[in-house]
Amino acid sequence: MQPHQQVLAIGIIWLTTLAILPFLFAKARQRAFKRGLDTGKQTLKAELKLRIKSLQDDLDEARIQAETGQRKHQSAIANLKDNIRELEARIMSYTGLAVTRADFELVISAIETLNLTERTLIAMKATQQASRAGLQATGLGNLAKRIHVQLRETPASAASAGTAA
Repeated sequence: MQPHQQVLAIGIIWLTTLAILPFLFAKARQRAFKRGLDTGKQTLKAELKLRIKSLQDDLDEARIQAETGQRKHQSAIANLKDNIRELEARIMSYTGLAVTRADFELVISAIETLNLTERTLIAMKATQQASRAGLQATGLGNLAKRIHVQLRETPASAASAGTAA
């Protein structure tokens, strides 16, 4: 081969190489981009998995704390309900009728007995004891009047509840 043919052959090879090189560079760049993208996706997946696991652990811990708090809250509510029941029972015992019809009749009977005692002591000429029995009968009479007023103001169901108690 002649030198000018060799130069022409080298020039053709050179032009072909220059024409093919951008295509080869583009292919290499695309492959590198895809590899980097795949590596990035895998890294991101791994990081997200770790983060999800961490968040699940935090969520489990929060659930446990919430259940503990809920148990404490429910026990506090139960204690408060017990206190309410106890206080309602106390209120009902205070607002309930303190005396019953039987108590009223007992006081009336005691008044009659004291009146009889007073008459007996007057007949026996024991005036001091007779006046004391009379004063006690009068005091019990006043108490009986108050009991009677209270029994009249209270409904019959409360009086029967007081009798049952």
